[in-house]
Amino acid sequence: MRKPWIAALAVLALLAGCNSGNQQAQTTAAPAIAPGTSITGTVTLRDPIPIGAGATLDVKLVDVAQPQIAVAEKTIDISGAPPYTFSLDFDPAKITANRTYVINAVLTDGPRRFLPALNSPVLTHGSSTTTQVVLTAEPTPAEKLADECSQLEKRIGALRKVDGTYTTDDASIGWDAFAEKGRVRFVRVNTDFDKGGHSSVNYAFKDDKPMCAKEPGGVRSQWNAGWGDNGEVMFSHKAGGATLADSEVAALHDGAIKAFQMAQEKVDASRRK
Repeated sequence: MRKPWIAALAVLALLAGCNSGNQQAQTTAAPAIAPGTSITGTVTLRDPIPIGAGATLDVKLVDVAQPQIAVAEKTIDISGAPPYTFSLDFDPAKITANRTYVINAVLTDGPRRFLPALNSPVLTHGSSTTTQVVLTAEPTPAEKLADECSQLEKRIGALRKVDGTYTTDDASIGWDAFAEKGRVRFVRVNTDFDKGGHSSVNYAFKDDKPMCAKEPGGVRSQWNAGWGDNGEVMFSHKAGGATLADSEVAALHDGAIKAFQMAQEKVDASRRK
């Protein structure tokens, strides 16, 4: 007669154990959100690049699944050397415990931007309300242009070459040019002056427009002037850090146009043969 009671007790114990296990599993599975209503942190730079006056630091709290939408954001005027500190208020009601949040920080110093090297998680999945952000310098548009010209120069050996010579009242000029798909991309002009002296100028082109130029006496690896797609001057400097005068930049641009026209005529003539 005692067996039904024993079986019933066993079932009750099993159910109680299951309920306890379910409650424990639910408690364990429920993710936590770090308490608080503000995030604090420090921002450092991977490379020691000086920051000028007027720089700004944009700090955003974002969901990694929707980084274009800021949960909270703030712009801070910064000065001096890093590290820079920040405090960013947020609304806890906008935070979902099972999602991942990070701090996106962008430092803007004139034409240069500094972007996060790694993610900086906060608030959920065991992360706290404090973080450290490391930023890496992004090349400026001028630096990207100079690098594009340098990369072009490195591969002129694979392009089609044409060359020529001519004389003026006071000099003898020799030049060679390199074309890609029938369009001139690079020209080197060497001038020997009758009264003595020599100069060399290299020009790089994109879409039939001057892109970069190295003036006589320029540093071998440094382009002295560069122009954007619309002809705007992107950079101009001499060896040693001095800036080219407007007239010098204009002379380089005019020289580039003449060199292109001269070289392109020969490329077109050679293709017609």
